[in-house]
Amino acid sequence: MSIRKVTSLTALTTFILLLLTSVVLYIVPAGRVAYWSDWTLLGLSKGQWEDLHLNLGIAFLLACVLHLYYNWRPLISYLKNRIGKLRFFTGESVLALLITLIFALGTLLAVPPFSTIVDFSDRIKDQAAQRYGEPPYGHAELSSLNDFTRRVRLDLDGSLAALQAAGIKVESPEQTLLEISRANRISPREIHRIIRD
Repeated sequence: MSIRKVTSLTALTTFILLLLTSVVLYIVPAGRVAYWSDWTLLGLSKGQWEDLHLNLGIAFLLACVLHLYYNWRPLISYLKNRIGKLRFFTGESVLALLITLIFALGTLLAVPPFSTIVDFSDRIKDQAAQRYGEPPYGHAELSSLNDFTRRVRLDLDGSLAALQAAGIKVESPEQTLLEISRANRISPREIHRIIRD
């Protein structure tokens, strides 16, 4: 078995999966909406997609470091001029640095086409907020039923009765909406709809 081949193939497969998770994270609703509506894609929540992206990124970086180690001589040859003298600022390295700087500065300065890409993602997230609905306040799903009903000015006893009538099991008013929703396989948004109506 060749470690060099394993390294290259690991870099390739993690890169492909990073592309997939990047696309998903580009279109995923904003956190408050995703968690409120219990958004999933391919059975994975927003948090799971983020965790996957993070750990695949680490695997990709480690594979790239090993790839550089195993391919150090060819990389150094890219930095040599025609007579074999090492130069850090070859035409190719300057162009590579320039392309990277254009993408970074274009994004930070919010100029087109970089701002257009970011704006398009924002529009997708805004459409998701309209489709799935906004929580009454940030991370409402993490509030206990007791706190939630108090904050949205609903009667706790009436809310418990409405949930029971809908077949929703609540062990305690101190359970969070997220815990209740997961135990009953519905979204926190649906719990709010039941107690609000």
